[in-house]
Amino acid sequence: MLPQGIYYWESGAEGVVPATRRSQIVVSKSWSNEFDRLGVWQPYELEGVGSFQRSVVESSCTVVVVNECTSTMEVARYLAEKGALGAWGAVIAVNQTHGRGQLRRHWISPAGNLHVSVVLPNQPEDGPWLELWSHLLPLVCGYVFAEAFAELGTHIELKWPNDFLQQDRKVGGMLLEEKGSLVILGMGVNLEESPPDDKMREDRSVPAAILKTDKASGGPLALWEILVNRGESVYVGLLDELEPEEFLSAMTSRLAWLGHRVRIHERESDVYYADIVGVSPLGGLVIRREGKESVLFSGSIAPL
Repeated sequence: MLPQGIYYWESGAEGVVPATRRSQIVVSKSWSNEFDRLGVWQPYELEGVGSFQRSVVESSCTVVVVNECTSTMEVARYLAEKGALGAWGAVIAVNQTHGRGQLRRHWISPAGNLHVSVVLPNQPEDGPWLELWSHLLPLVCGYVFAEAFAELGTHIELKWPNDFLQQDRKVGGMLLEEKGSLVILGMGVNLEESPPDDKMREDRSVPAAILKTDKASGGPLALWEILVNRGESVYVGLLDELEPEEFLSAMTSRLAWLGHRVRIHERESDVYYADIVGVSPLGGLVIRREGKESVLFSGSIAPL
């Protein structure tokens, strides 16, 4: 397994990700600044995986940087299955060609934005979280990283089930993929670019924007180091200190448009309007329509 530190994958892996060279990465200004911050790099070989370059600057997390890949989720899964990445180990791509969002939609991934996938810890082996874990994990991840953004003086609301909103504009999103016991969380955050309103899909639920912070966050890598370190701490504290019911109450406080009427479009269903009430014990969105409450488990919501 890779020790804690910041790496770039010099050799790459055939059929998974091309070789990465420093000269490719520093073409982007934000990444050039990141590499200046990280100083000298030293070779690091991991048997059965390939050749890496490792920064001499110490880090409390494990991050592998690649210049370009189809999806960081695929690269992170490959490294985790090879035993190179453990829990909270991550892959960041400077450029991502086929990032995925909700409903498998293509996620636009220009250089300078954050495109990262992280290996999540195994599910709890016992206790009150065990039976509900698969249902609540997406909301747990959203809450954890919304709290982590607060380290930057940034208030993030969660658009159920997986988008980060700032002032009613989407600044990022998440996607979970589970295969066997391995769960990968993919995340994208708009740091330098976001699609202009006139270039968004006609059926998009909210416009996009670039993340605004009160504190300097640096480039994509520096931001991720802040998020993952704080996120891991929030995650551990949440499982140790909160029952699922208490978590749902905390999560509801982060919910976008709580108590407000929204437009809802379910698959193969007409558009209708309802008020957001909260979150169900199984992670669904509780809505009130014509005086009756129901639970939404899939669909698109948008403010009026």
